[in-house]
Amino acid sequence: MSKWSKWVDIESAKSKKGSFNDFGVYEVRAVNQSNSPIPINRFIGTDPLGILYIGRSGYGGKNCARTIANRIREFLQRQHSGGITYAKAKLILTRRSPQFSGHHLQVRALFVAGDEIEATESKELRKYFDEYGELPPCNSVLPGAG
Repeated sequence: MSKWSKWVDIESAKSKKGSFNDFGVYEVRAVNQSNSPIPINRFIGTDPLGILYIGRSGYGGKNCARTIANRIREFLQRQHSGGITYAKAKLILTRRSPQFSGHHLQVRALFVAGDEIEATESKELRKYFDEYGELPPCNSVLPGAG
């Protein structure tokens, strides 16, 4: 089983030539100016890691450009729902929640084979949902919940 990478600043993770230019599942979190995670209150308890979003890359294979780095760029450019939700929430958070003042984002990845990506994302989202009674704030769908 693969292990999660170390948390890195989201700006370095989006590089086309960096270590996130591979395929798998990723998590985005909010950290304060000291790089400590900002805990987020959930329906059940508090998420001490401050996870905002859990997502996945494409499945890899020939000519696939949807690496984790690519998905992070899309997140930052508001080209998918998680990034759009974060961008809108950020405007409110920075005005109304002092703990988010000056925050920035970090990301980590779990690199897995193409045929394991969708199941791994589903497992990570289900694990979060089972622990906190809801999805991370910028996720909107629990795979397989239909």
